[in-house]
Amino acid sequence: MGYEPAGLEIFLTRLAFLLYGKSVYQAFAERLPLEGGEQVLDFGCGMGTVAYYVAKKLNHGHLTCLDISGRWLNACRKTLRSYGNVIFLQGESSLLTNESFDVAYCHFVLHDISESELERVIPALVKSLKLGGVLVFREPLDDTKKIGVIKRLMKENGLLLKDSRITDIPIMGNALESIYIKL
Repeated sequence: MGYEPAGLEIFLTRLAFLLYGKSVYQAFAERLPLEGGEQVLDFGCGMGTVAYYVAKKLNHGHLTCLDISGRWLNACRKTLRSYGNVIFLQGESSLLTNESFDVAYCHFVLHDISESELERVIPALVKSLKLGGVLVFREPLDDTKKIGVIKRLMKENGLLLKDSRITDIPIMGNALESIYIKL
């Protein structure tokens, strides 16, 4: 069984979403390379803090929210209840199908996954992207060893780094945002 958040964690995330939604989550969603018709994956969607802003941008596209936690997915359904262009999947990266997404993103997710799991997750994410597809992540900079593992796995699985930047996020600290492309 996967990780399930405590009620307090869900409450605090909802509070952060209400207080910092525009400066943290919308800012990340705005930097995703979206024109409106893409098939998009939110990997580790949590309560849908980024998905809320992404779904708005996909007027002709589709968003898939994937999380291992049933509690997070239920919270995500509530956050995105007004959108008809979203599907919700509970489970592991093994649910991903080959070459089905134009864009996949992970917001503060990969650092919580063990190194051995990342060895499975990142190749699955890469396989789920169409040729020319983009994988974007934002991760905290405090675990440089984990960041190194993530970057190595991106490269080993054939992704090319397109852009990267360090940003200071309210209440979360410094984070690395990177955009990779599947060639």
